[in-house]
Amino acid sequence: MPRELFVAGFAAREGLAAVYRDEAIVTKTGQHGLPLSSSSQPAIMALMLEQLEVGEGMRVLEIGAGTGYNAALLSLLVGERGRVVSLDVDREIAAGARRALGDGGYRVRVVHADGRGGFSNAAPYDRIIVTASAEEVPRAWSEQLADDGLLEVPLRLDRAGMQVIPVLRKTPAGFRSVRAVAGGFMPLRDAGDESGGAPPQEPALVVTDLSGNGPESFAHLCGVGLRTLSQAAKRRLLATALGKPRRRRLGLKANGDALGLYLSLTLPKSRLITMFPSFAIGAIGRDGRSLAVVELFRPERPKVAALQAYGRREGEQVLVEHVREWARRGRPGPADLRISIKYVGDRSRLVLRWPPARP
Repeated sequence: MPRELFVAGFAAREGLAAVYRDEAIVTKTGQHGLPLSSSSQPAIMALMLEQLEVGEGMRVLEIGAGTGYNAALLSLLVGERGRVVSLDVDREIAAGARRALGDGGYRVRVVHADGRGGFSNAAPYDRIIVTASAEEVPRAWSEQLADDGLLEVPLRLDRAGMQVIPVLRKTPAGFRSVRAVAGGFMPLRDAGDESGGAPPQEPALVVTDLSGNGPESFAHLCGVGLRTLSQAAKRRLLATALGKPRRRRLGLKANGDALGLYLSLTLPKSRLITMFPSFAIGAIGRDGRSLAVVELFRPERPKVAALQAYGRREGEQVLVEHVREWARRGRPGPADLRISIKYVGDRSRLVLRWPPARP
């Protein structure tokens, strides 16, 4: 599959070797240089297509045409008897995907439309795949999916940005997950939105050094619980975060994706904190005198073996107990998270369940 056909501008600038790296390629940016569209990382594209189980003769709806590369892969999987419709909210992006697919001879119908509404003209579909992250599952996707059909969509599970990519089977009651993997995608955006469609930012406490050649972050803490801290507690928390941490071993080596997802969904929101730029997740003391985090997703150190604790021990104790509970549950990851979706009117409601703790 010639990826360079779908990222011609990038290929001309960077060469073929860059095109075939296992990396996402940003293809359009908006305000302040934020990405609006990209060609996704090939490894995650392949994994998503594999777990969606697309077969010969199927009817597939893709939400988010992007460059058209994923739609081309889908067209090969469904064959001549199948049908692929790909939507994009951005007229320019849809036109580019349509052009690239036509030049390559791939049988895909590309439509300029808001993906949240699906495309009823060609429904029902055996499979729906979404290549942007969403907080909800629009009822239109359910209505246009065939009975017992599969929907694959990156779900944003919290405002800290944690995502999981489940395959959801349609049932009379809504949807239930059958498998899932970790991954992250840019959010679905509205027509004309040039901001990158970023979800609302969480409350943050930030200390930045502006005295050098450029801004340098000394402390950047995010979490909805910050909103309910007193001003005195916020000042103490910043002072605590600027202190020297102590290292405490967890007594296990944890997969960062699995532990990070579990902590983000189970720590009390009043205590949950995310620290940047290291992207660490942890817990705070409500008086601002304690903070403890585990650093996640470091390529040079994919396993998490210790936490960093600041100040007093309250936050450390909360975090350690949640790590131990994760271990008692068998160290569950994205594949173990059970997701069900029901509808109340036109709004979807997600229910998340982890496996029970072992005796």
